[in-house]
Amino acid sequence: MDHGDKLPKQKMPADIELVDGSRLKVMLFVSPQGRVLDMLNDNRAFLPLESDCGEVFFVRKDSIRRVAPLSAPARHRDERRAHRSAEPGPAPVFTDPYELLRVSPDAGEQEIREAYRQRCLENHPDRLQALGLSQEYVELATRRMAMINAAFAQLKAARQQQ
Repeated sequence: MDHGDKLPKQKMPADIELVDGSRLKVMLFVSPQGRVLDMLNDNRAFLPLESDCGEVFFVRKDSIRRVAPLSAPARHRDERRAHRSAEPGPAPVFTDPYELLRVSPDAGEQEIREAYRQRCLENHPDRLQALGLSQEYVELATRRMAMINAAFAQLKAARQQQ
């Protein structure tokens, strides 16, 4: 059994190149030892990543061509303390619900609904738990789902007022 998933993770900035040639500048969640190679070769099929805007998403490891760490691991004690908390706490504040749902402000209702469903599929905690990801990632997904639900509710309310 891999006990590395049970340890608090550190965030490490990285440049990831996918097999399709696209590049991502993200934060990796690395064990305290900071060995990216171990993380890439463990038994999980998906790798959790965090974007610049704080969005946590998952990439299949077999879709990654190259990973280049950008600097030494950064320790975020406050974030680790928050992950250990039993209660998920309030949803983080986001600035633009359109950005969070990845739709343009002139998107129609159907497009917004489809984007919402897609974000739910990508981030639903039950689905991620079924993939065998650690509780830390499931808690991140729970907070992320709260943000997605709030963004959709905000856009829905704004559209109903119009």
